[in-house]
Amino acid sequence: VRVPLRLLLPHPGYRGEATSGDIALAMLAWPVTFGPTLLPVCLPSPALRFPPGTLCVATGWGEVGEGG
Repeated sequence: VRVPLRLLLPHPGYRGEATSGDIALAMLAWPVTFGPTLLPVCLPSPALRFPPGTLCVATGWGEVGEGG
Protein backbone atom coordinates (compact mmCIF):
# COMPACT_ATOMS: atom_id res chain seq x y z
CA VAL A 1 0.00 0.00 0.00
CA ARG A 2 1.38 3.41 -0.95
CA VAL A 3 -0.20 6.54 0.46
CA PRO A 4 1.33 10.00 0.00
CA LEU A 5 2.03 12.17 3.01
CA ARG A 6 -0.17 15.12 3.76
CA LEU A 7 2.22 16.46 6.39
CA LEU A 8 5.60 15.50 7.88
CA LEU A 9 6.66 16.98 11.22
CA PRO A 10 10.26 16.17 12.15
CA HIS A 11 11.35 16.37 15.80
CA PRO A 12 12.35 19.99 16.52
CA GLY A 13 15.67 18.77 17.96
CA TYR A 14 16.70 16.83 14.84
CA ARG A 15 19.81 18.24 13.17
CA GLY A 16 20.43 16.21 10.01
CA GLU A 17 23.23 13.70 10.57
CA ALA A 18 22.87 13.36 14.36
CA THR A 19 20.92 10.40 15.73
CA SER A 20 19.34 12.47 18.53
CA GLY A 21 15.75 13.46 17.75
CA ASP A 22 15.71 11.21 14.66
CA ILE A 23 11.94 10.74 14.65
CA ALA A 24 8.99 12.40 12.93
CA LEU A 25 5.21 12.42 12.90
CA ALA A 26 3.68 11.62 9.51
CA MET A 27 0.09 12.42 8.53
CA LEU A 28 -1.23 10.41 5.59
CA ALA A 29 -3.10 12.04 2.71
CA TRP A 30 -6.11 9.78 3.33
CA PRO A 31 -7.23 7.14 5.86
CA VAL A 32 -6.11 3.54 5.47
CA THR A 33 -7.91 0.35 6.47
CA PHE A 34 -5.98 -1.97 8.76
CA GLY A 35 -5.88 -5.65 7.88
CA PRO A 36 -3.58 -8.68 8.02
CA THR A 37 -0.85 -6.94 6.00
CA LEU A 38 -1.33 -3.36 7.24
CA LEU A 39 -1.13 -2.79 10.99
CA PRO A 40 -0.43 0.19 13.26
CA VAL A 41 2.84 0.49 15.13
CA CYS A 42 2.50 -0.73 18.71
CA LEU A 43 4.70 1.13 21.18
CA PRO A 44 5.27 -0.01 24.77
CA SER A 45 4.43 2.15 27.76
CA PRO A 46 7.23 4.59 28.69
CA ALA A 47 7.18 2.95 32.14
CA LEU A 48 8.10 -0.48 30.73
CA ARG A 49 11.52 -1.66 31.96
CA PHE A 50 13.30 -4.74 30.64
CA PRO A 51 15.38 -6.83 33.05
CA PRO A 52 19.17 -6.83 32.49
CA GLY A 53 20.17 -9.41 29.89
CA THR A 54 16.89 -9.20 27.94
CA LEU A 55 17.45 -9.67 24.20
CA CYS A 56 16.08 -6.61 22.36
CA VAL A 57 15.91 -5.85 18.64
CA ALA A 58 15.73 -2.35 17.14
CA THR A 59 14.45 -1.77 13.61
CA GLY A 60 14.24 1.24 11.35
CA TRP A 61 14.72 2.54 7.83
CA GLY A 62 18.41 2.85 7.19
CA GLU A 63 21.06 4.45 9.34
CA VAL A 64 22.23 2.93 12.62
CA GLY A 65 24.64 5.68 13.64
CA GLU A 66 25.98 9.06 12.64
CA GLY A 67 27.20 9.08 9.05
CA GLY A 68 25.71 5.70 8.12
